[in-house]
Amino acid sequence: MEKLKLGTFFINFMGCYILLMGILMIFVTEIMFISDFGWHTGIEYSEYYANPSTRIFAEIFILQKKVMGFILSSVGVLVLFIAKMNYSKGDKWAWYFILIAGALVWGTFIGYKILIGYFGGSMITFIVGAALLIVGLFIPFKDFFRNE
Repeated sequence: MEKLKLGTFFINFMGCYILLMGILMIFVTEIMFISDFGWHTGIEYSEYYANPSTRIFAEIFILQKKVMGFILSSVGVLVLFIAKMNYSKGDKWAWYFILIAGALVWGTFIGYKILIGYFGGSMITFIVGAALLIVGLFIPFKDFFRNE
């Protein structure tokens, strides 16, 4: 059971990490995604935003990232709730839920960065999240899947 507590700690930490990333995506979007914008368009965000004919596209890009932040925040809250209510008790379905939710979050972000070819500092952030997921799932693996 000590392994289950340790795994739950890592999953809770990952849930907080997801929630924090979502909140940052909502409130400091321009700071977080200026480099991504340059990779997508080949033009600096400030230049694109300054041009009246392309300003709407820059605003849509930022709005899309804010919406993604709301979705990510929701996933973070859901992971924290499931970790507290079910994962910590060893419910097998909660292990699968955390696996799927975590794989979707971190796999999507890492895949996105690979797709656009941007391997900056944010890639490390996503790899840390994926590592938290892996550690949190596989430390208590036997507690979830022992033959009874």
